[in-house]
Amino acid sequence: MKPGMGWPIGVGVILGVTVIGNFAVMRIANNDPSFAVEPDYYARAVAFDSTMAARQRSLDLGWGLEASVDSLVPGETPQLTVRLKASDASPLVGAHVSVVARFNARANDTLTAVLREDAPGIYMAPLAIHTPGLWEFRVDASRADPLREGRLDQYEVSTRVQVK
Repeated sequence: MKPGMGWPIGVGVILGVTVIGNFAVMRIANNDPSFAVEPDYYARAVAFDSTMAARQRSLDLGWGLEASVDSLVPGETPQLTVRLKASDASPLVGAHVSVVARFNARANDTLTAVLREDAPGIYMAPLAIHTPGLWEFRVDASRADPLREGRLDQYEVSTRVQVK
């Protein structure tokens, strides 16, 4: 090796190690299940006014929701139960109910389910929850309006449930 080549080689090695380190950190950051980005956040921000109007229409329905999850038992899939009530506190029957569930500590991992009506106003589905803690459930319920033909009532709500 020529005298004086140590400096350029040292600088090249340091730059190479820095680039490799940055790629390693980016890979770790992008694969972290506790970090989540809201899907379609930009489109939702652009449509903020219509999103808020839809939320207000949902609140104006006066529907109520209560969600619960069976206790966790190793080897078994717990049931998610959603109780829907109409504005007059009667059970809300005949709705199409779907849910997106997220464990708060691992918000990048989501579970989805379409619930079936097991009893008047009681909708259930097995959900592969294996971790106790605080879960967020985004429930979307829709039902044909019995008073206005062709109109679909849409109810969207987010609730949190402590799973034990």
